[in-house]
Amino acid sequence: MTDQIQRRIEQIKEELHVDFVALALSTINEVTKVRVIRWNYVAGNTNQHYQRIRLQVGKGIGGIVWRTGRAYQATELQKQPEKLIELPITRLEKLETVAAFPSLENGEVKGVLLIGYRQKTIITEDFLTVAKDKTNELVVYL
Repeated sequence: MTDQIQRRIEQIKEELHVDFVALALSTINEVTKVRVIRWNYVAGNTNQHYQRIRLQVGKGIGGIVWRTGRAYQATELQKQPEKLIELPITRLEKLETVAAFPSLENGEVKGVLLIGYRQKTIITEDFLTVAKDKTNELVVYL
């Protein structure tokens, strides 16, 4: 299954013509009962640092989308030092424009799909609709 998910993430990167795609999944720490969100599958990464990112619900792009169950969008991130601290994936991958979407099943977030560009890009409503559809397709793997 993990190979299928990785292949699908790479296909989404090609289909949408973006620089970076990542899928975050979560686990619950058995001892503390705290949900930990990690970027498990990526395509277009420049390094392996994303593997060290651990987010809590409400923190970072993955955590914000997980908490709200809603899409997240930001641009000109490299000009906003406070955002680079709050959103570690954007700093580590030098992302300028991002959009993230929850992958929902019965109203519950199962994963978060992040799509990013390394240059300032205008994200259209049409693009958001297509990207959201790609996110919804992923739920069968989660």
